[in-house]
Amino acid sequence: MKGFPNTLSSKEDYEYIRDNFPAEQWKPHWQDLLDSRMDWFWVENLPVGKEGIVDSTHKVETSEPMGEGEETVYMQYELRENPTAKIFRIGFTVEEVEEALK
Repeated sequence: MKGFPNTLSSKEDYEYIRDNFPAEQWKPHWQDLLDSRMDWFWVENLPVGKEGIVDSTHKVETSEPMGEGEETVYMQYELRENPTAKIFRIGFTVEEVEEALK
């Protein structure tokens, strides 16, 4: 490989840029791997009158009525680690990426 890759699609690509380019070029890409491992997951539709949890790892979203006579639906979501995130698909662990970013 020659030069900085246009697409980083494998563990080897990430290791290549870490080994061959200055930190200011490769660290943002590694940080993106770490940051993108979390995702919002639906937990439940909230019953009428029940308040959901709203904090840094929980949110409530609403679904507007699609037709006449339908009610607004309140949905509870939770921020969790996504097992299918790119960091895991290409073979890294969170610890490996955190260690490289130190």
